[in-house]
Amino acid sequence: MTDRDPAVGHSPERAFHIVTLGCSKNRVDSDGMDHLLRQRGMTATDRPDDAKVLVVNTCGFLGAARAESVGVIEELLQGRRDDQILIAAGCMPALGDYRNAIPAGVDHVLTTREWYKIGQVVGDLFGEPETPEVAGCEGMLTTFSRRDAGPSAYVKIADGCDHDCAFCTIPSIKGRQASKRPLHVLQEIVDLVAGGTKEIVLVAQDTIRYGADIGMKHGLPQLLEMIVEQVPNLPWLRMLYIYPSPLTLRMVDVMAEHDPLLPYLDMPIQHADKTVLRAMNRPSDVDMTRRLIDHARAKMPDVVMRTTLIVGYPGETDAQFQTLLDFVEEQEFDHVGVFTYSPEDGTPAARLADRVPPEVAEERRNAVMEAQQTISFNKNRALVGTTVDVLIEGLGEAEDDTGAVEPIAVGRARRHAPEVDGLVFVPGALQVGELVKLEVAEAGPYDLWALPPGPTLRRAPHRPPATAGRAAQEGRRRRVAATRPRGATRPERRGQGRPVPMATPAGT
Repeated sequence: MTDRDPAVGHSPERAFHIVTLGCSKNRVDSDGMDHLLRQRGMTATDRPDDAKVLVVNTCGFLGAARAESVGVIEELLQGRRDDQILIAAGCMPALGDYRNAIPAGVDHVLTTREWYKIGQVVGDLFGEPETPEVAGCEGMLTTFSRRDAGPSAYVKIADGCDHDCAFCTIPSIKGRQASKRPLHVLQEIVDLVAGGTKEIVLVAQDTIRYGADIGMKHGLPQLLEMIVEQVPNLPWLRMLYIYPSPLTLRMVDVMAEHDPLLPYLDMPIQHADKTVLRAMNRPSDVDMTRRLIDHARAKMPDVVMRTTLIVGYPGETDAQFQTLLDFVEEQEFDHVGVFTYSPEDGTPAARLADRVPPEVAEERRNAVMEAQQTISFNKNRALVGTTVDVLIEGLGEAEDDTGAVEPIAVGRARRHAPEVDGLVFVPGALQVGELVKLEVAEAGPYDLWALPPGPTLRRAPHRPPATAGRAAQEGRRRRVAATRPRGATRPERRGQGRPVPMATPAGT
């Protein structure tokens, strides 16, 4: 529904359009801006041409992300009308050195620590009188309700980071950690579940340290137990960005006690060589990391493990890279995202000598992904014939060998986090937002194909012709991008598998 739909009842003069770039935390901030603008009587539109106010929520984490942000702003500037207002928000403006890189012509700039001022900024640009502060407003930790709850939703429980990883710009963008009060987190989750959301994904820069800044001991485990008790009708609760720490042990113990807490552990380790980890200013006790992983697998035999790695860090030798590759093969993670190192101005790592040539870093990334692809494929293949719970998030179409088009539903199993992991495809038009039990019929290295529910419909899903070869795989990767946004850590889709159908997701 757009602002030109008569059912909306608002003029396009009061319409806004938000473009969100970057990670899930940015998406939460965009949801907050959406909420605050609606409170001023404005209406969201999916089309920039229909909006009076354009907002670009930028990403500043990596150079490529900043370039994308600049490109989106320039494109909107080139096409905007004289009466349109353009605001640049988010991470990029928070980096002082890059604030000047924002193209001329932007009407206002808001950093990540100022996004909650969006309503007043727009009011000022419209020449409207100042309005009272929104109830529950705590700066960048403002509590808000989503107007349109999707099947899955992110809830940001803290912002900022107390770590000083040598390669990372986040502390300079976000500042030190600030946790949202538990009651405010609960209120957001209650509202989302009441609106039909089936999965809540808790996010922060360092989720495991939630509550430390407000005097909570074992804050995240406490919060999880509160959510399970206070929102008993929430089917799935997932956490992302769990920094490797002894605090993880208690969190895992709580996860093992409650079924809604999905057995999914996302623990970015970045590397497995002690010397490289020390240079990164990351936890360098690899044996401790092993103990954390072993504890999770002992407590939750069905736990799904995800990690994120950096290859090509300054000074990384062939032997140190081999240590990392051996660790990946030893631990057999379910999901792995791999970055090649990117030097960021202002970080200690950017001053390090002995840079790894980009082509060598890319070769190392490919080696890790090839090893992981085999591991992932074997794990997925073991699921064939089993029954999994799937959250349906979108509908689309697929072509069979004869060119006939059939409806297809797209969802995720408990083992799949939004945007960064695989998908589950099933023939038929299933209800978006429903949790259904499906039998896995086929597996690729990343995605699963399931049989449709019901005894009369059970048949093997369409398999592409054997002659499709690499062209089919390239088409599959292209169609993934059309299906939904890809997270920065989502691995390149290669190898076994088949073309992913086109689909329109219901939103996250």
